[in-house]
Amino acid sequence: MFRFTANGRVGSINQYKNNTVSISLAADRIVEGRDGQFTATEWIRCVSFDADLNKRLLTDLDKGQSVTLEGRLVPRVRDKNADKKIYETTLEITGFKPGAAPKAQSPKPSPPTLKSRATAARERGRSTSSHSQHRA
Repeated sequence: MFRFTANGRVGSINQYKNNTVSISLAADRIVEGRDGQFTATEWIRCVSFDADLNKRLLTDLDKGQSVTLEGRLVPRVRDKNADKKIYETTLEITGFKPGAAPKAQSPKPSPPTLKSRATAARERGRSTSSHSQHRA
């Protein structure tokens, strides 16, 4: 049996029917390009069919969190009715180790609110009427 260990950040975690959870895992690498170095993000998709493990994956992991996934590489026939068998490899999760939680993002400042003409007129009307009462 072939095994795998994958380290990365949770890009998405989705639950499907029949006790299936799918996790997209992202990892960055430095690439040397014509204009210098840049960061490329690589993605893999891993699945779990274990009901108990799925509960823990869904409760213990959040999008953006670091994680180490462990599991087995399972060759599967893509189309069983095809003349020629074409295999694809499924990365089936058997365990995981949660890493650092995702970085908290600072809230974006809310844009300044614009007062409607009616609101501005009402406010001017109140201030004018209060001034006129003090003069009398």
